[in-house]
Amino acid sequence: MEDKLLPEMSDKCDIVLSKLMKAKQAIGSVKKDSKNPFHKANYASLSAYIDASETHLSDNGLILIQAGNGSFSAPLIVATLMHVESGQWIKSYLPILNAKQDSQGLGASVTYMRRYSMATLLGLVAEDDDGETAVGRGKYEQKKKIDDVEVLENQAVNINVCKFLNLFDKKDKNAAMEWLEVVKKHFNWATVYAIKELFKDEKKLFEKFEQWKLKTKPQEQQ
Repeated sequence: MEDKLLPEMSDKCDIVLSKLMKAKQAIGSVKKDSKNPFHKANYASLSAYIDASETHLSDNGLILIQAGNGSFSAPLIVATLMHVESGQWIKSYLPILNAKQDSQGLGASVTYMRRYSMATLLGLVAEDDDGETAVGRGKYEQKKKIDDVEVLENQAVNINVCKFLNLFDKKDKNAAMEWLEVVKKHFNWATVYAIKELFKDEKKLFEKFEQWKLKTKPQEQQ
């Protein structure tokens, strides 16, 4: 897990993804409420992400749990988005990087990575600064449209990945994700297109997956 921090999903994930899509439509963008004096830029704090998302997640039966895991030498933030009623979940991992190697540095790193794990798992973006918006509303609206398109594209990727993973037994899901990345890289395909091509012949899909697994993971076959 420390070498390849792949996202994980429950065996079925249609409900949690559907609820996430509804929550994201209600959340919109996250307000930049803090200022970084070193970079002279505004940014959205962890509190801003929580304030923007928590109510909408709850309204859709979702809860986001962020907890430490890993080891003392390689600590992780594990973010789990769960649909409470169905038990379906999505999970992601991010390393906690503590350059100072002290408690103050650890606290700052945990806060920083919680913010980024929330943004990446929920697919959230921070809005433009108020000043920039006032100066050029057209640019702001154009950027918002681009962000909205990116959100929809990410949702399409998640839904297709879920359908792809549902084809495999639980023990093969991580290997299937690795194989999908290999296929994408080999043909230079986007995720959605790669899954579409693989779905054209499910029998051949499993045959090629098993051939790849035998070559790359012989120890697991023993």
